[in-house]
Amino acid sequence: MKHTIFARLAKDRAGNFGIMTAAMLPVLLAVGGVAVDLTQAMDQKNQLQALADGATLAAASAMAAKGTMTTAEAQKLGTDMYIAQKIKELKNSGASAETLAAEEAKLRANTETLVTSSGSSKTAASYEVRMKSSYDVALSGLTSFLGFPTVRVSVESVSASGREGNALSMYLALDESGSMAEDTTTINSAQPTIQQSYPCGRNNNKICYGDVPNYLTKMESLKAAAGVMFAELEKADSNHELIRVGADSYDDQTKTQQSIQWGTSLVDSYVKRLPEPPSGGTDASGALTNAFNALKNANATEKTAHDGKGNTNFDRYIVFMTDGEMTGNSGTWNSTIDTRVRDICLNAKSDGLTDAAKLKLKNGQQLTEEEMSKGIKIYTIAFMAPDRGKKLLNYCASGPGYYYEPTDMTTLVKTFGEIARKAAQTGTRLTN
Repeated sequence: MKHTIFARLAKDRAGNFGIMTAAMLPVLLAVGGVAVDLTQAMDQKNQLQALADGATLAAASAMAAKGTMTTAEAQKLGTDMYIAQKIKELKNSGASAETLAAEEAKLRANTETLVTSSGSSKTAASYEVRMKSSYDVALSGLTSFLGFPTVRVSVESVSASGREGNALSMYLALDESGSMAEDTTTINSAQPTIQQSYPCGRNNNKICYGDVPNYLTKMESLKAAAGVMFAELEKADSNHELIRVGADSYDDQTKTQQSIQWGTSLVDSYVKRLPEPPSGGTDASGALTNAFNALKNANATEKTAHDGKGNTNFDRYIVFMTDGEMTGNSGTWNSTIDTRVRDICLNAKSDGLTDAAKLKLKNGQQLTEEEMSKGIKIYTIAFMAPDRGKKLLNYCASGPGYYYEPTDMTTLVKTFGEIARKAAQTGTRLTN
């Protein structure tokens, strides 16, 4: 009888699935929990990688942009930015102050930032920011039950940047004619209003006073914009081994010029001394002739100066600015002066070019950057200028990217700064 009962039990398969499910359920749940935790860990790793990439890029960019930042400062910047972003993320998720402090300490202990810099030449420098970081991601209870309360994820990021520079000689031809005394649309933030008198009373037999907006003049705007240009050039060449600058101003007469010198201090002082209020008509031909004579290949002064600093190649630039049209000492446009200025611009742009490039230029064809690099490149700025002034400066410019038409002080300042950066070829290259 017993044999028969046990034999039946052995042959009976009813309930086996339930028994197996009950036995395997903890394992299945644990495996599922591990899968979820691993997915979350990979998400955390991707987030940390993005934070590290952003931090190293910021540090590398800052080194190239400032030029004077030390490796220790860049290292601190990168590490602090990386940790601050992660702590902010934890804070937004509701972590307590104690938890945040503990996590920050762990991150600092497990994050290493290495910064290196090298100057390949007088005109360039390169920087590399390398970061390694590890972070313990907390796992769920099921995974912890298997003996894995946390999993460590590691990230590594490398960003490189470069600061490029360019040896150059630049000559500014600046308008100081009477129209430069006119107001712009920009209010003087240092003194927004001024008092102005006006007749009042029943028979206008009294003098009254009232506040009116105090607008900056064109000349004040020019001085501010030129200051920005000189600051950019100084930043690009703080050792005064790459950049030489000179200037001349004009109304209907050509003024005493500031010869080209290393650095910007002398030309900065020259511009600051431009008269206020300015006066006179407009004739840029003399100032442009002085600019051309200072920069042309036949004058060896600039080549000799750059050779002495080890600059085997250098670019030549004229920055030609006016707010009007060529009038001479009259109040009307003078076609003879306008033509004379055009001829000087053509001669300057042609200096040093091949015969083929000169012919293209004479026929009004646009040169390539490589072709025009052999000649003198001319940036032109038609500041709130009339149509004839715009047409003249458009002709004189070396190309579309060399012509500017600012209509207020803000865009004038931006224009001068951009020209300085373009000419000095300062910039940041970032790789990650």
